[in-house]
Amino acid sequence: IYDQGSSALTRQLQRLQTTASVMHTGAHPDDEDSALVAYHARRMHARTAYLSLTRGSGGQNIIGTEQSDALGVIRTEELLQARRLDGAEQLFTRANDFGYSKYRTEASRIWPEDALLGDMVRAIRMFRPDVIVSRWNGTPADGHGHHQFSGYLTPLALEAAADPTRYPEQIAAGMTPWQVQKLYMGRRLNPGATDTPSLVVNTGEYDPATGRSYFEIGMQGRSQQKTQQMGSLELHGRQLSGLQLVTSNIDAAGIESSVFDGIDTSINGLLSYEQDATSNLTGLLADLHLAAADALLQFDPLNPEALIPTLADGLEIARAARDAAKAADSKRLLDEKIEEFVSALMLAAGVSIDAL
Repeated sequence: IYDQGSSALTRQLQRLQTTASVMHTGAHPDDEDSALVAYHARRMHARTAYLSLTRGSGGQNIIGTEQSDALGVIRTEELLQARRLDGAEQLFTRANDFGYSKYRTEASRIWPEDALLGDMVRAIRMFRPDVIVSRWNGTPADGHGHHQFSGYLTPLALEAAADPTRYPEQIAAGMTPWQVQKLYMGRRLNPGATDTPSLVVNTGEYDPATGRSYFEIGMQGRSQQKTQQMGSLELHGRQLSGLQLVTSNIDAAGIESSVFDGIDTSINGLLSYEQDATSNLTGLLADLHLAAADALLQFDPLNPEALIPTLADGLEIARAARDAAKAADSKRLLDEKIEEFVSALMLAAGVSIDAL
């Protein structure tokens, strides 16, 4: 419902301005900070994903009799419906949810650690996020042993994904190493605590394009997980998510306002992937930046079709820049921009396609 009409086109035009990407990690469906996922996808306009180790087949089911794999199918669909609302993508590893576990060591005995680590590395190398946000920190404070295992694996996966000697079968299959710029872990905000997280995000911020706050959208998505009785109040006003910066390749000074602080997520920032950027590519990226900015500036929600010429020009520039780029990651990000311009064009033109 948030990806239709003027609301969808507004978001698509905002996405054209950035190349930001973030991956959230957890052990189960419903582990994610739903409000923060919605905030990153719909406020920061970042390509956002949630990577769940399991499909939740060991959880409860308060709406039916399905258990085990059948429950995992239902919970997968519940997650996908949540993602349709909060705007993120959904990823999984092969971990089997074997029910409640008190300790990480128990999960380590049952789960094949190297295989699951490889699954996480594969997801990182495919999605290629600038930032990873781990819901759990790998300590007993996480409670469930699966939570602890997820928090324990995430930094290991971040490190292994950047190492070309790790999981060489993935490299042989055509993947390339990927260096995540920052790792954050979720941090509870306890009243009266003297130490504060390195970043506090107000997910209760109002989104004028949808008429709701990002917290409300996140809780609406969370409420789709009906088997787990996850119905959540869609509260108004200030709602806070705390994050602790764990590792960073960025030299940043002062208090952060976003997980992307210090990371160049602009279109012109694609030049950093090129070892020897040509003047042609430099000019095309500058033109693409201006085309994306002009499209957002010119947008009239009551006359969206007026944007079609501007978007068509931007699409041609994006294709030319893609042809001029040499680095694989420049080409990948420009392929994303091409798809985003195409999507914006279809929304502006009111195109609807049914395949029979």
